[in-house]
Amino acid sequence: MSGMTEERAAELREAEDAVVGTLLHPEAKDLAPDLINMLSGPDFSQVRHGELWDLLSSLWAGGRAVDPITVTGVLRERGDLTRLAGPAGAAWLHQLHDAVPTVAHAPAYAEMVREESQWRALSVAAARTMTAVQRREGTAVAAAEAAVDAARAVRDQQIQRLDDGAIDLLDFLAQTPPEPDWVIPGVLARWDRLMITAGEGGGKSLMLRQIMMRAAAGLHPWKTARIAPVRVLHIDAENSDSQAYPWLEMMFNAAKAGGTPVERGRFFMRLIPEGLDVTQARDRAWLARLVEQTRPDLISIGALYKLSANAKNDEEAARAVMSALEMMRAVSGGAAMILEAHAPHAQMGKRDLRPIGSSLWMRWPEFGFGLAPATGPGAKELRLMDWVPWRGPRSERAWPEQFCQGATWPWQAIPYAGNAPVMVATLTADQVAALSPEDRALLDRSGEPGPDQGVLIP
Repeated sequence: MSGMTEERAAELREAEDAVVGTLLHPEAKDLAPDLINMLSGPDFSQVRHGELWDLLSSLWAGGRAVDPITVTGVLRERGDLTRLAGPAGAAWLHQLHDAVPTVAHAPAYAEMVREESQWRALSVAAARTMTAVQRREGTAVAAAEAAVDAARAVRDQQIQRLDDGAIDLLDFLAQTPPEPDWVIPGVLARWDRLMITAGEGGGKSLMLRQIMMRAAAGLHPWKTARIAPVRVLHIDAENSDSQAYPWLEMMFNAAKAGGTPVERGRFFMRLIPEGLDVTQARDRAWLARLVEQTRPDLISIGALYKLSANAKNDEEAARAVMSALEMMRAVSGGAAMILEAHAPHAQMGKRDLRPIGSSLWMRWPEFGFGLAPATGPGAKELRLMDWVPWRGPRSERAWPEQFCQGATWPWQAIPYAGNAPVMVATLTADQVAALSPEDRALLDRSGEPGPDQGVLIP
């Protein structure tokens, strides 16, 4: 490792131990393909690490069970255990396994190993060029061309490994488009990101909890339809236990009363009203472990402004938070994610529903919607809210256009006929009594059902 400080050499050894050790963790199954594509045996400075890496890669590719015990058996069967592990034997594999702080950081360790591998390759290319110069072998132009080719090979080393070539348009269009891997059918698929915004007290936290609770119960978020129950992880970085408890209890009881109770092991949560700083390694590692332990299909986290104490400008802070959120999705193996964010204060009587902070958040999620108070007859009494997109969706989904206050659940979707709302939401007796005579007459003419006719969502 010439040209390296002792400190750098020690860091590289730790990175090699950690990235090889990651492939000894069964829970790394979702990261393994990317790691195997990033590295091959010769990328490791320690030969035995490289040999073990190639073996682990082949075991993963073959769908074999991979952990220190099974790999020990494979090495012993091949007669390579002592040769690779030395006197430590099987203990070496357990040491590598335990050298991993968190599998979530394995891509960073792999990047360190790959970078050093390229420096070594470049050093070899430079040494060959210097030898040709000193010996005056061939012509200077030929030596220069050889040097350029060698440097280009180093540059393209990883690209070549991943390059499958281009695909013809006709071949692409001839493929059958894959059906989305739904978490909530018609609403959210795996890897989807949804950001919900609103003003203070606008109901975004209730909307988010309702989506999570109903998904865990096996219910569509706003339709009277069953779905396959999913495992959810709800991280509330804004509300205290006393603030969240009444609403969560109400929704839990509503699901139970409807015959779809939330079973143990479906809804995991952490309330952290003091907030997080996901730009710091400690909090990122904690999140990674939490995701590894709960293995969610759907993650909710927010509010956005409580995820960082970073005093840098909006864009730098946003990039750091996005990196942490992407890490969570990677560790989960592609869980859909819902993020809660605040919208700016109203200006000139109009509220911008885009999330506060960097404009990068406008481009980050696949779907961005805000809850905005609607206007018109009965809007205030119904707590009628428009579901307003503040970015164009990347895929077609079945979103409602309005919500109103529900009876059993906090939010009730209002279906539309063309561009005119079909008023099927239920008014309670108190809400009807609170209407002005003019509003009551308008609602009567629109065919609004009486308070004894039930609600859209049970």
